[in-house]
Amino acid sequence: MAKSPSIRTHRTSIAALCAAAGASLAAPERALAYNFDATEAAFDAAYAATPISLTLRVVDEQGAPVSEAHVTAIGWGSAAGTSGLGGASDASGDHTFPSLGRRSLLIRIQHPSFFIEIVPVDLQRPLTEAAVDLGAVVLTQRKEGRARLLFGGDTMFGRRFIDADGDGVEGEPGDLIQPDTRAEDATALLRFMVHSLASADYTQVNLESVVTADPATPHPYKNFTFFSYPETLSALEGSGIDAVSLGNNHVYDYLEAGLADTIAAVPSAGLDWFGAGTSETTAKGTVVYRTIGQGVQIALQGFNQLVNDGTTLPEYALVARDAPAEKAGSLEMSSTNVSGFVADERPDRLTIPVLHGGFEYSDYPSSGMRLRFTQLIQQGADLIVAHHPHVVHGVGLVTAGGVPHYVLMSLGNLIFDQDVFETFQSYLAVVDVDESGIGSHDVHRVQLVPFHIEGYSPKLVSHEWFARAARQVGHLSTMLPAAPNPGDLPDGLVGATVFPAGSQVAVARSPSQYLVSEMVEALPLPVTALSTGVIEYPRADPADMLARIQTSAPMACRLGRDLAIYGDFEDQDVDNLIDEASMWTAGMGRYVENSVVHRGNAAYVLLRSSSNSGVVTASMSNRIKFDPARSLTLRGFLKGSNAATFRALVTWYTSGGGTLSSSYVYTRAGGTYDWQAFNVDLAPPANAAVLRLTFTADVPASGEAATFLDDIALITWEASVADASAGFPLATPNAWAFLRCTTSNPALSSVGLQLTHRSYDLAAGPL
Repeated sequence: MAKSPSIRTHRTSIAALCAAAGASLAAPERALAYNFDATEAAFDAAYAATPISLTLRVVDEQGAPVSEAHVTAIGWGSAAGTSGLGGASDASGDHTFPSLGRRSLLIRIQHPSFFIEIVPVDLQRPLTEAAVDLGAVVLTQRKEGRARLLFGGDTMFGRRFIDADGDGVEGEPGDLIQPDTRAEDATALLRFMVHSLASADYTQVNLESVVTADPATPHPYKNFTFFSYPETLSALEGSGIDAVSLGNNHVYDYLEAGLADTIAAVPSAGLDWFGAGTSETTAKGTVVYRTIGQGVQIALQGFNQLVNDGTTLPEYALVARDAPAEKAGSLEMSSTNVSGFVADERPDRLTIPVLHGGFEYSDYPSSGMRLRFTQLIQQGADLIVAHHPHVVHGVGLVTAGGVPHYVLMSLGNLIFDQDVFETFQSYLAVVDVDESGIGSHDVHRVQLVPFHIEGYSPKLVSHEWFARAARQVGHLSTMLPAAPNPGDLPDGLVGATVFPAGSQVAVARSPSQYLVSEMVEALPLPVTALSTGVIEYPRADPADMLARIQTSAPMACRLGRDLAIYGDFEDQDVDNLIDEASMWTAGMGRYVENSVVHRGNAAYVLLRSSSNSGVVTASMSNRIKFDPARSLTLRGFLKGSNAATFRALVTWYTSGGGTLSSSYVYTRAGGTYDWQAFNVDLAPPANAAVLRLTFTADVPASGEAATFLDDIALITWEASVADASAGFPLATPNAWAFLRCTTSNPALSSVGLQLTHRSYDLAAGPL
């Protein structure tokens, strides 16, 4: 059930905070090897010594102020001293922290009549900003017949957690979970998420792992088998997680012995569980029944779509069986099993099937999963939660009885050791449910809590990272195909409306739940070499979506999204680190700096002096998957100070990871120059589906060279219109961030471009 993590309550002076921030910035990598290092250190010291204020307004769902809400700061690293700072909202619902260090933190808002809200806040703003106004934070009322559920994705504590280099030896330096401190180390991985995980009445995740201290019986045909040590489960219970689904394709990774250990260890750790058993009948009997919140009765059961892996031999199937002999495993997602569960539980309880299936790393659910979604909602399920792809999907809706019901189509990962780039973005789903009597259940409100996974540890994100994640889920929801396959009839699964709404990510099932406003912007653009060049969409606010484009002359236009996502170099996750260069290599002569930026509060610098013997190199730490059927453009901004030659290198790989080729795609001659954009259309070789970006700077002829990088984007061009002169409407919400228009008319030297901005906000009244 809901837990309240302890919060330190001592106060620390701003001077102490600044000293701590300065100490944090003085990392070993910042040893003064270059003159710029001293310049950056001086800027960092001045930055840390300049406090910033934070204001917010606490309101209810009707927009009325909530007074006497307790507002508390929570921080780590150099912001740890802020933990416990705060006070009560006033009669207008307002609360101000007058003087905080410029470090990202969490704000906890608590009132006995409302559910707790945890808000990530980015205070690492440019020095030109002296104050941050979060605006309104909306609280949801607690009342009789209402409860808050929270759902997270795939979770385990094995493989690279216990053996980082995969050499079969545990307990080496670099292993995140050490043999003597397994419980503590697992808990540390979740330390930045505990306040969110513990804020609900009931929190459930997918435990995609056997739990055993004796992994002696691995499945002989599977390529990947996972186990977690029993001690690590205390991290789940201690972080506020109440229940786990075992209805997945990894709970049978160590056969009957492993499953027996698992179903003994999980309840011993204080966790509810469902979705597996020593036979199909016993697995069906693992439904979890709970009365939560203010009297809401729920029923959860887990189902696994993946029956076989590596073999079709029945004794090695992943699912439980009754015949011809009893066999352990997960509960199969058969039509009989899922329909039987819903029929048994409706209408007495709020019925939640938790489904595991589909295709890994896909953007949208498979036809088989769509069929289960629509069938189960039409049969009476109140809400569906799904996982297995390891990446987030949008939020779906299926209408039954005239009411759209929510389908959380894939929650991605929570704690997992994958090193695939697209698995690093994820979210928690917060679902407020109402019960007004037997057989009368409804979902009152759904919110998403975006986070990213860094070093295998999940961390909440704030500011533009938060908004970007919200827009991406909104895009996936909006662009959800109407049918399972091209040529099929629509099956009734449609996308919800998902958008950033202040400090929350709103999920709406009806236009009555949100407001839209529109503005038309006219841009006169030069046309050079038959093209407008790459245009970044000038977003007016985080929930501003591109709704229409029109050109004053016939032009073909394309729309694109950024796949790189970490190319702004900002530090907007909430953790104990600062400027950690998420997803980029860093060290001596190459790091995230704050004193010279194109936009925001951070950029990347490449440093060399004439005494160096070789180039300096910066690479993305992970490879990026792309759709080979779509064109790609590499975009970024450069600034040089006595800079030597700069180059951009792309290494191409097959979808299976095989290296195809490497090539320099851009070269910029040295010199001293202000921020300049570069745009390079990429030409992937045949069979390429994955790439890695690398940037290099040469040694200068004399003195010290500094090359600054910022706002790097890998644009995938995904939509197009042959002639935009008649106007081209776009479905919203979306994540379109770039456009480019071209003409075949050599006489066209300029064009007028009209962009229709559509912004979303929550409507007053309950969602």
